[in-house]
Amino acid sequence: MNNQAEMLDIEENTRSISDYINVVRRRKRVLAITASSVMVVIILSAFLWPKTYRSQAIILIEQQDIPTDLVQTTITSYAQQRIEEIKQRIMTIGNIIGIVEEFGLYTEREMERKTRTEIAEEFRRAVSIRPISAEVVDPRSGRPTEAIIAFSLSFDGEVPSKVQKVTNEITTLYLDENLKDRTAQTKSTSDFLTAESEFLSEQLADLDTKIAIFKENNKGALPEQNQFNLSVVDRTELQINDLDFQIKALKKRKIQLDGDLTQISPSAPTMLSNGQMVLGEADRLKALQSQIRQYESTYHPGHPTLIRLRREVETLLAGGGKLDEYKEMTEQLKQERDTLDALEGKYTGDHSAVLQSKRIIASLESSLAETIQADAELTPDNPAYLVLRTRLNATNEDIRSNSEKIKALREKIERYEGYLSRAPQIEKEYQSLLRDYQNTYVKYQEIRSKKMSADLAQNLESERKGERFTLIQPPELPVDPVSPNITAMVFLAVILGVSAGLGVIILQEGMAAVIFGAAEVTALTGVAPLAVVGYMETKDEESKHNRKRFLIVLGLVLVAILVLLLFHWFIKPLDVTWYILMRKLGF
Repeated sequence: MNNQAEMLDIEENTRSISDYINVVRRRKRVLAITASSVMVVIILSAFLWPKTYRSQAIILIEQQDIPTDLVQTTITSYAQQRIEEIKQRIMTIGNIIGIVEEFGLYTEREMERKTRTEIAEEFRRAVSIRPISAEVVDPRSGRPTEAIIAFSLSFDGEVPSKVQKVTNEITTLYLDENLKDRTAQTKSTSDFLTAESEFLSEQLADLDTKIAIFKENNKGALPEQNQFNLSVVDRTELQINDLDFQIKALKKRKIQLDGDLTQISPSAPTMLSNGQMVLGEADRLKALQSQIRQYESTYHPGHPTLIRLRREVETLLAGGGKLDEYKEMTEQLKQERDTLDALEGKYTGDHSAVLQSKRIIASLESSLAETIQADAELTPDNPAYLVLRTRLNATNEDIRSNSEKIKALREKIERYEGYLSRAPQIEKEYQSLLRDYQNTYVKYQEIRSKKMSADLAQNLESERKGERFTLIQPPELPVDPVSPNITAMVFLAVILGVSAGLGVIILQEGMAAVIFGAAEVTALTGVAPLAVVGYMETKDEESKHNRKRFLIVLGLVLVAILVLLLFHWFIKPLDVTWYILMRKLGF
C-alpha cells in the first residue's frame, strides 16, 4: 500500500495537461457512459416530473376620478396594506375549500387523505401576489418615491384550464372584496359620524334645557343683567331720595296746616236777619258743657237751670247721632253720684270706697266730654275749616303714599342687591354651562362637517369614482409550464453528467496501480528508458475502433434528434424558436 501511495504521489506531481488529456482518451468509454447515464436520468426526470402551469392577472390600482382637493376619501390605508387585508379575507379555509370543490382541484382520495388545513395551506402557497411599483413624484413633498401602481395575481396548478378558472375566480373575489370593503368602510364611517352627530345633538338639546331652567331659576341675577341691575339700583335710590325730599316738604306743610287748623273753629257762626250771631252746634255744645260744669259747682243737680242745660245738650247730641250713648253715660254718672253721696254719709273722704267712686265719676265725666267733643268734631260746618282739613288729609295721604312707595322701593333695592350679591356664583355656574354648550357646539359642527365629507366619500365609492382595482390583464390559458424548467434541467444535466464522468475516471485513474508513459517510469525508477515504443494496432482492432466511432457518432446524432424533438414538444416549437433566434440575430 505504501508503494502504491508513493506511486500516486509521484504521478500527481509529474502529470501535465497532456497527461490528463491522455487519461480522458484512455477512459473515454467510462466518461461517456457515466455522463450519458446521469444526463438521461436528469432529463427523464425533468420530462416526467408533473408540470406546473401558471395563469396570471394584472390589476391596476387607479386613483380616484375626483381631485382629492375637492373630495377627500375616508380610506387612509396604503395599497399594499389593503391588498394584504383583502388576501386575508379571501384566503379563508371556507373560501378555499369552496373553490377547490367547485373546480375539482383534488380527487376524492386526496380530499379524504388531507385535512382542510393542509389543503388550504397548499392552496395559499399556489397563490402568488406581487406588487408592481413605479417611481412617482409625491405631490406633497415634490420628491420622487416608489409607489405601488398595480399588482399581479397568479395561481399555479397542473391543469391549465383549471388554473385559468381558479385565477379568474380569485381575481373576481379580489375585485368584489375591494369594492365591498371600500363601500363598507365609507358606510361605517358615515354611520359612526351620524351616530356621533345625533348624540351631540341630544347633548346640545339637553344643555339648552339646562340653560333655560337655569335662567328661569336665576331670573334677574344672570351675568348679562348685572349692568341693568346696577342701573335699576341707582335709579331706585334716586327715586327714594326724591320721595324723601317730598315727604319732608309734606311734613312741613302738615305742620303748617295743623297750626292753621287749630286756629279755626269747625263750626261757623250763623248771622240771623235781626243781626244776632248764632253759634254753631259744636260751639254751642262746648258752651253748654262749660255752663253745666260751672252750674254744677253752684247748684244742686236737680236745679231747673241744670235740667234745661242738660236738655239742650241732649237735643244737640241727638242731632249728632250720639244721644243714646250720651244718655247711658249720663245715667251711669247720675247713679255714681248718688252712690258717692251715700258713701260720703257713711265714710270719711279718704275712704277707699269713696275714692273709688270719685275715680269712676271722673272717668265717666271724661268720657262724656270726649263724646261731646267727638260729636262736635264729626260734624264741622266751617268752610275754612273744611278746606284746611281736606288739605291736611290730602297731605297725610301723600305722606302715607310716599312712605309706602319708599318701602316698596327699598324692597326693590334689596331684591336687586340680592341679585348683584348672587351674581358671582351665578356667573360661575352660568359660564360653566355656556362653556359646555360652546364646546359641545364646536364639536357638533366639526362632526357635522366630517359627516358631510364622509357622505361625499360614500357617494364617491358607491358611484365607483374613488380609488379602485381595475383588471387590465385577465387570466389567460397557460400554454408553457413554469416548472420544471426543461432548458435549465437539460443544461444542468449536461453539467452534472460531464462532472460525474470526469469524477469517475479520475477516481478510477487514482485507484489503478498502472504506469503510463516514460515520464512515470523515469520518476519511479530514477533512470530514463532507452526507447519508447508506441502501441501498434492490428487491422481487426482498427476496424473495431472505427465501428465504435461510428456508433458513437450515430448515438450522438440520435440523442441530438431526440433532444430537439423533446424541445419542440415540451418547451417551444422549433419554428418559433428559429423565428426568435433570427430576430435576435437581426435577420
